[in-house]
Amino acid sequence: MGTGGPQPSAARRAAERLLGRREHGREELKRKLLRRGFSHEEVRLALDELQARGLLDDPRCAEALARFELERGHGLAYIRAKLRQRGLSGEEGLPGPEAEAASLSALVRRRGIDRKSLTEPKERAKIIRFLRGRGYSGAALAAVLGSLPEEE
Repeated sequence: MGTGGPQPSAARRAAERLLGRREHGREELKRKLLRRGFSHEEVRLALDELQARGLLDDPRCAEALARFELERGHGLAYIRAKLRQRGLSGEEGLPGPEAEAASLSALVRRRGIDRKSLTEPKERAKIIRFLRGRGYSGAALAAVLGSLPEEE
């Protein structure tokens, strides 16, 4: 006799292995499975089944990615780009400005950036360029570092 139910497809098993490592969005998982040689129909069926079982959830994936990137010291602009890169909506699961400011405050503490270094215009500009490069918004920078000069 059989095992009591239909055997999972190879595409579904591959998707489950990928999901076992970390959360994936539907589009990202689809791209990975197609690259592995599965047909569009196999991939669609496998992803539909995983989604119906609650194992594949784009909003949950977006929230996990946003939380992870905030903890790593990245701002909302960086996170939006990362979400789009993974095939998720740029706004799906995005934290609010207060979470971005908290992330920036933690990064400033970890990097040892102090108020004295922010009084020297050249050093302040350098620090702000670095933080903007990590995706922090002007609003978060102003909230954490104080008002920004017009030219920055």
